[in-house]
Order: sequence, then C-alpha cells, then structure tokens
Amino acid sequence: MRGTRGISRQSGAGWGASRGGYDDFERLRLREVLPPVAAVLLIALANLAFGAVTPTASLPISAAIIVMAVLSLAVAGPAAVSAGMLIGAAVLVLVAATGVAGPLHRAGPQLATIFAAGAMWIVGRIAAQRRAVLDAAWTALIWSSIAWCAWMFFAFVSTTRGDPTPSLSDAFETPANGAVVFGLMAIVGLGRVLRVLKQSDAEALAIPQVIDQLLREGVGGLLLLVASLTCLILLGSIPGLLFVAAVLLLHAWWDLLPIIGRARYGLLLRAGVIVAPVIALGLAIAGVATGWAVDETIAPGLGLSETPPFLQRIEAYTASWMESPYVGHGLGSLAAEGAKYQTLENAKVMLAPGGAHNVFLAWTVETGLLGLALLLATIAATHLRILQAVVLRKGSRTFPHMALAASGLLLLHGITDSSLNAPSVAWLYALLVGAACGLAPAKKKEAKA
Repeated sequence: MRGTRGISRQSGAGWGASRGGYDDFERLRLREVLPPVAAVLLIALANLAFGAVTPTASLPISAAIIVMAVLSLAVAGPAAVSAGMLIGAAVLVLVAATGVAGPLHRAGPQLATIFAAGAMWIVGRIAAQRRAVLDAAWTALIWSSIAWCAWMFFAFVSTTRGDPTPSLSDAFETPANGAVVFGLMAIVGLGRVLRVLKQSDAEALAIPQVIDQLLREGVGGLLLLVASLTCLILLGSIPGLLFVAAVLLLHAWWDLLPIIGRARYGLLLRAGVIVAPVIALGLAIAGVATGWAVDETIAPGLGLSETPPFLQRIEAYTASWMESPYVGHGLGSLAAEGAKYQTLENAKVMLAPGGAHNVFLAWTVETGLLGLALLLATIAATHLRILQAVVLRKGSRTFPHMALAASGLLLLHGITDSSLNAPSVAWLYALLVGAACGLAPAKKKEAKA
C-alpha cells in the first residue's frame, strides 16, 4: 500500500497529471504557451531540413530559438534569470569575440547552434515551472514528431520502389545521425506511455480500463513510439537498433520499478526486475562492438586496411589534437584537420562522412582540453540537478528519467559512431534536459517542507 500511495503522489504532484490539471490549462495565457510550443515546432523544422546540418538551415533556426528563449524569459520575469545562464552566455560571447573559437566565418554556425542549445535549455527550464505549459510543449513535440516520422516513411515508400535494399539512411549525413533522432523520439513517446501506466496503477485500474486510458491519454506516445521505431528499422542501422533497444528497456524498467516489483504482479514480471537491466547492458555492449567492427559509412571492398576504421580515425585526429592540445584548432576545423592527416592507407576512412565518429574526440580536436573541460563541467552540473530530482523521489520523475535516458543514448552513439553534429539533436536534447532541470528545484523545496 505504501508503494501505491507513493505512485499516487507522483501522479498527482507532477506536471503530467491529467486529472486536476484542467483548471491549470484554463488559466494558461497564450504568451506562456507560445514560446515553448514554437521552440518545439522549430525542432520539427530542423528535422525537416535533415537535421539542420548546413549553415543555411542552422543559422536562421538558431536565431529563432534564441528569440523564443528571450520571450520565455520576458514572460517569466527577472526571477527566472539565473547566474548560470548569465555566465554561460558571457562565456560564449567572450569566446566568439576573442577568436578563441576560430574565425567567425567557420566557427559561426557552430557557435550559433551551441547558443541556441542553451536557449532551448532555458525554454525547457521555464516551461517546467508550470505543468500545463510543459504538457502543452510535450504534446506539440509528440505530434510534430509523429508528423515528421510519417513524412519520412511516405517519402521512403515513394522513392524506393524497385530498390532491393531500401533504406532511410540517404536522408541523413550518416545512418547514426538518423538513429539518434529516431531514438530520441522513441524515448519521448515511451515517456508518455509510461506516465499513463503509472497513473493507471496508482488508480488500481483493471486491465480493460488501463487499455482504455492508454488509448485516450497515451495514444500520441504510442503512435510516436511505433512510428519512430518503424523509421529506425527502415534506416537499417544495426548499432542504432541495439542502442535504442537497450535504452528503452532500461528506461521502462527504471520508470516502472516501483510497480513491477510488487507481489501482485506475479513472479515472472518480478523476475524482469533482475533480468531487464542485464539484457539492456548486453544490448548496449553488442551495439558498441558492432559499431566499432563495422563502419556503416564505408562501403566494403578496396581501399580498406587491416586497421579498423575507428582506430584509424583515433590515430589521425589524436595527432591533430596534439598540435594544439589546450585550445584546439577552433570550431568547424574538424574537416580541415582530418584532410591534413589523410594518407593512402586511411583515405577511404577519412573521406567518409561523419567526421571523427566520436563526440569527445571531435570536441577535443576543435576546442582542446579547455573546451572539453567546459563541456564536461556543463554536463555534470545539469545532471547533478537532474539526479537530485530523481533521488528526492518527490513528484513525477518522468522527465528526469527521459533526460537521463537521452543522455545514455547520446553517450553510446557518441563513443561509437557519431560526432553528434546534427543541430536538431542538440536542440531536442537541450529541451529535455532543461525541462528536467526545471523540475528539480521544486522537488528540493518539497523535501525541505
């Protein structure tokens, strides 16, 4: 009974509770909802532009996201501005003004993307202060993502007739880029489904009632989960499939752990408490091993040496980093640095799309140890706040769990097959992390009360 009451408090206290939230929706003002919903639609626009990997797409969308963050701050008032926001913005401006990031004609698009990611974090953090605002943004994210997945599916069907090995990978710079996007969308959809299941358990609903509630309140999450996984399968990335399967399984296990461990759900389901994380770990290890053994961006045949592609990249880009170990060669310099270390032996690997295929290696080459330290410090600070929200166990943990699941997915891809160079990925991830961070202070206050 204690576990049931705990789940009930989670459902009632969180931003995602569907009952008791209608009055909050009625009091919503357009100026509160417009910035986060518009920011979400800008992510959908970036996905339509194939991840906004080109400056012609990333620069205007970055500018629009920054405008949405300014509007969010204007609505929330001066109290919403934190010291961390000001320090982060000041550091980026200083880096750009002093030329540490490299010449602006080369570093500008990446600086704009990073600044926009910070702005998206602000949008998510402020939206989380009112559950109805965040729920509206989440709903917009789900349905815009479903529309984009449907567009990708029908574009795939219409352009691959007669192709014996059709794939969605041609729509992305690398298969890993597409796998990350679809994987993040699957996490968002699963989060909605899990929220409804936890709420149903708290209300002790029978199975037919659970299904009815899932179809009424979780249909968007179900559709997004199915659509994103379908597109991921059509993409054909084996590491991507393994990574997403591992993360989704671990996410579902962690989110439903207070429920499935109870006696009334039977021995088989309770055994899943032990088995599920083991299977997830095995899938993740298999994905890393597969990604390192088989490079999906390189066609088999002539031009490959006996050294695995990922080791060739590490050797070349490490040599480049050693030339400027502390501040790097500047943002946007990865392609030029890779060309400097291209040889007859590694030409096929270095000419393949996707850069270093390792986010930490790419970041170190471009920004040096100083930039890597700033990146890790920022990640650590945000995740410390998210972990506080999880450990305190007050209110809904759906968004903190989604943010941590997204971090796990990006980490797996980031060390295996992707430099995470698609701006749309950075912006969606920043939105999830910002919302999770925005929920943490409220939980901390509840714990002290």
